[in-house]
Amino acid sequence: MSNDDAQRDLEQKALRNVRSLVDKIEAEDSQGSRKQVVAVIAIVALVAIVGVGIIVSRGKSADRPSKTAIEIPPPKLPGTPK
Repeated sequence: MSNDDAQRDLEQKALRNVRSLVDKIEAEDSQGSRKQVVAVIAIVALVAIVGVGIIVSRGKSADRPSKTAIEIPPPKLPGTPK
């Protein structure tokens, strides 16, 4: 009977070891997914900042007159000399 007890103890120890490894793997996966979420948030924030910068710079360039402005002369009345 002691042989059965020894085998049972070994089986339980092996199961505890397996469970410990599974717990470690799950903890690493959890940390990895957190890092991925942080990376995605950082990328989205960076893209948003760059987008706002582009929009603001285009808005400023639209406010100032263009260097290639075309001046249209006033219309001439009929009967006036050229």
